[in-house]
Amino acid sequence: MTRALPEIVVRPATVEDVDAVVAVGHGTWPATYVPIVGEDYVAMGLAKWWTRDTCLRAVELGRTTVATVDGVVAGCAVAGPHGGDLVLWKLYVLPAHQGRGIGHRLMESVVAAATADGYPRIRLSYIDGNERAHRFYLAHAFVDDHRETEGHGIPDALWMTRDLPTRHDPKGELP
Repeated sequence: MTRALPEIVVRPATVEDVDAVVAVGHGTWPATYVPIVGEDYVAMGLAKWWTRDTCLRAVELGRTTVATVDGVVAGCAVAGPHGGDLVLWKLYVLPAHQGRGIGHRLMESVVAAATADGYPRIRLSYIDGNERAHRFYLAHAFVDDHRETEGHGIPDALWMTRDLPTRHDPKGELP
């Protein structure tokens, strides 16, 4: 007997998804960041960026996309305008669902929406030492841009960009 493949759906998040989005953060951050930056930074990040109120606001602003597997949220992306570009603030997939193309599908959704909305580029950052994220973003046509150093025990943020095709330049090339 053959087992049916799980149904993966990428869609805008709704208010009903907020608790599941929070759970994605709490399910991914410790596994991802404790080995890189330690438990204190993870606790600070969860308390600052993965609360119900913070995630609800991003959902209400239409900035959150979720990926579901058989109807259950398995990953999310959060992006919003900043300085004329679209910034991808979050893209996380629960560890049990990684390696199935869910992150790729979330990224494709963000890129398609940014292109349709006429953004010239997408910017994002990742924490220094997160080589898995760096490889993922390189594989999705992002290029290294600059390093941002906060100090005070905050890890460096490494910024990347991806130019997008525009109505005036469908190939995304600079004039």
